[in-house]
Order: sequence, then C-alpha cells, then structure tokens
Amino acid sequence: MSIDVWERARQIRKVAEDGRPLYERIANVLSDAIRSGELADGHRLPTVRELAELLEISATTVVSAYNRLRADGLAVGEVGRGTFVSHPAGTPAVTNDRQPLTIPAGSSLLVPASTAWRRRALAGAETRLRLAFPEAVDLMRGGPDPELLPTTALRRAWRTAADNLTVAELQYPMRVETDPTLVEQLLPRLEADGVTADPGEILITSSTQQLLALVVELLHSDRTGTGPVIAAVEEPGYQTAMDTFERGGLHLVGMPLDDEGVRPEGLEAALAGGARLALFTPRAQSPTGSSWTTERKDQLAEVLAAYPDVWIVEDDHFAEASTSKPGSLRNDPRLRARVIYVRSFSKCLAPDLRLAAAVADDDVRNRLSLAKSFADGWTPRTAQRALAALLADPETDQALNLARSTYAARRSSLGALIQERTGGAISPTIGADGLHLWFSLPAGGHAGELVAETARAGFLLAGADPFYVGPGHDTSIRLNAGVAPVEVTAGVAQALADALRQLPSRSEMVLTP
Repeated sequence: MSIDVWERARQIRKVAEDGRPLYERIANVLSDAIRSGELADGHRLPTVRELAELLEISATTVVSAYNRLRADGLAVGEVGRGTFVSHPAGTPAVTNDRQPLTIPAGSSLLVPASTAWRRRALAGAETRLRLAFPEAVDLMRGGPDPELLPTTALRRAWRTAADNLTVAELQYPMRVETDPTLVEQLLPRLEADGVTADPGEILITSSTQQLLALVVELLHSDRTGTGPVIAAVEEPGYQTAMDTFERGGLHLVGMPLDDEGVRPEGLEAALAGGARLALFTPRAQSPTGSSWTTERKDQLAEVLAAYPDVWIVEDDHFAEASTSKPGSLRNDPRLRARVIYVRSFSKCLAPDLRLAAAVADDDVRNRLSLAKSFADGWTPRTAQRALAALLADPETDQALNLARSTYAARRSSLGALIQERTGGAISPTIGADGLHLWFSLPAGGHAGELVAETARAGFLLAGADPFYVGPGHDTSIRLNAGVAPVEVTAGVAQALADALRQLPSRSEMVLTP
C-alpha cells in the first residue's frame, strides 16, 4: 500500500467527522483508492492489526471497514493469507448515502451481516489481551464474581434433585413441561418484583439467548410482505441479544439511553421507523447500569400503546440481586398480550445453570413452547428441580444479599475513585444495580488506545464497539466493577489516570497530578 493511501486513511479519522461511522469513512477512503487504480487488483491490504495500530483505532473498526469492502465486491479474504483487493469490472461505486431503510434521525441502523460480529469481537479482543498480558486482572468480561455465587447451596440443590429422581422422569416427556416445584418458587419472587404471572404462563427455556431466538422465529412466521423485520434494541446494549437477532435475520435499530433506560423519544423514533420488536432491560442494563423508574416505565408504555403490532421483550437478567423494582409492562392491560418477560439466573446464581423463566400470555406462551419443542425438545426437568431447590434454600438468599451489597459497594467506590484520580476527566455512570461501570472518554480520547495502556498497567477493560448496532464507537469503556475487589480499586483508578496522560496530545486532556 502506498504511503499516500496510508496518509489518506490516517487523515480520514482525524478530520472527516461527517456523522458517518468511522469504519464507513475508512472503507470509503480505501474504496476510492481501489477504484482509482492506486490499489491494484490482487494487492494485499494491511493486516487488521497493522492498520489498527497505524490509525490508532480498534481492530473491530478495521474488521468492519474490510467487511464493507468485501460486501461491495472490492476485497476478498483468504484464510491464513489476508485480505486482497478485488476489482472486477463493473463493480458499482460505494456511495456515502448507502442506506437500505428509512429510519428517523437520531436512530442508527445496521443491515445484518452473514455472521454476527459483536461477541466474536469482544472475545477476540480479550484473547489477544490475555495472551499479551497474562497476569492482568480481567475486568472486561461480563460475568459475576465466582466467590459471590451460592456454590454450596447449588451443590446441595443438585443432590436434592438427583435423590428425588425416578426412572420414569428420564424418559421423553409428552410435551414441553415446566416443573411445578420451580413454578412454586418463581411465583412469589415475580410477585415481589411487581411482575404479574399465572402458573400456566411460565415457560422454562435454556437461557435468555434461546428465548430471543424463539421470538425471532415467531416474528418471521408472522411476517407479512417482503420488507425487513426490524428489532429495536438499547444502544449501547447487550451484545449477545444483538448478535442473536442479526443471526436470525433481523435488522437492528438502536434506541438511545439515559440513566433511566430507553428514552421515550428514541423508542418512538424506532417504532415509527417500522420496528416490530422492542427489547428492554428494566434494571441493571448492560453495559450502562441504568434502571427504569416507575415514571419511565409508564412513559414507555404510552409510546408502545400507540403501536399495537409491536412485540415487547423484557430481559430481567439481574433480578435476583437487584434493589430497584420498576415492575413490568405486562401490568399494563393495553400491552399485556404482547409482552414477554424473561428472568434469567446466570448473573446471580451460576452462568452454567443455563435456565431462564419466560412469562407470556397463553397464546404467546404456547407458540413459544411449540417452537422450543422443535429447537431442543424440552428443558431438562432435573435442572429445573435443581433450580427450584436452590431458590428454596435459605442460604441462597443470604448469598444474594451479600452479592447485592458487595456489587453496590464496588461500583460506588471504584466509580468515585476513578473520577477523583482522573480529576473529573472520567465520570463513570454508577447505576443502582448490576456489575458494570460505563464511561465516555474526554474529547479526542480513543478507547482502543486507553484499553492498550491500561492492559500494560495490569487491567483489562472493554472498548465500546461491541455494545452498539454498528462499529465506530471508539469513545467509551465498559469496566466490570463487580469482579474488582477493594484491593485492586486504587490500581484500576490510577491505571486509567496514567493511561489518559499517555494518550497523544491531540486529546487535549487536562488531568490533576
């Protein structure tokens, strides 16, 4: 690649802030070089790492730029060899306004790729950092602190389930069954959280991810016409949900957030743009930690009531360790028939449980049950009974109380210390619930650079790109404060302050000594 093209690509990040994502601007610079003949057919492009380091951006952004070139027929990837220019005659020009759908201003949209990229990008970044810095403290993963899980009670629960197992229960069931002992444990917990549910409305799935995949299947079965099926998702939001939707063929539109979750005007824009599904996290939103207030829930309900064909999913992933109780949209009679509430147990009890409880009206519940029967048959009754025994064990609630208070203390203390050590240059969002701190960098800061610097100092953090509909968001960081014990908080805060000082002078950051 000629030095001129390198320089043009470098300049595009610094000066061409025209509202398009960074990856699109880089892809357009390279496509111009290809179309002009400056990059000949068969020319090997720089590796993702080379270009990311040269342009001082995240590898995810480079991957997205190269994917754009491949989608436009201007590059091909060869396993083990790299990415090469492909310049077939008659390839249509790349235009800056390339947009397959009309979506209102303020929302973002990405046409689904052949393979979802966010989890892969996050896992790839973690793998590279762990290999380079094997002794670093990993604060980029989204899991709970294993020391705060009710491990002893879980062992006891599995023994209880095994001791009561009969030979007949090892056979194929006649239908997808929800174990009554689990329903008995779930109902009072749902009621305490303001979620209305009847016993027959509960379906146990093999994780929230499976439930979302089943919802995608139902959306496609209800599809009319030839237009795309659009899902409205929180932005920034849960990367696995976005990947699951895209893998199922849905298009995504982002809904902006504030400290109380999705903003009503963002929901309105997404629904007016044709979204058929809206996904919400009522509390402990990942990655920001935002939680609904009762007022915000009611505001969202008013917007949703005007769109009677929109499906609604509530992902209550942190229910067992939350303090806030905003209730559910199911409680609104205008919405109840199309709300699917899902409560999972991975973050609070054990990720390996792989169980989630969905609550839906009879018709939707029966359709989901039928779809599940073709997906994996049923959720093992032994696992359901183990979860029931775990929830019934008094030691479980004791462990949850400890986890709840510990996570709150870690979020609060680490967030305050980061703000102090950086002289206010970083002010993390400290939510009422959850594991994470989320913060934006000062003007000119780039997450990829900061992640690299903090990794050298011994702490692994996650850049923002995988939590958005499309790449090009290199200005925020997610930090899992839930797994950061008090003995590392000072080191984390100081590493961030030092990393900001190490960034190039173009950031013009002013920090206290």
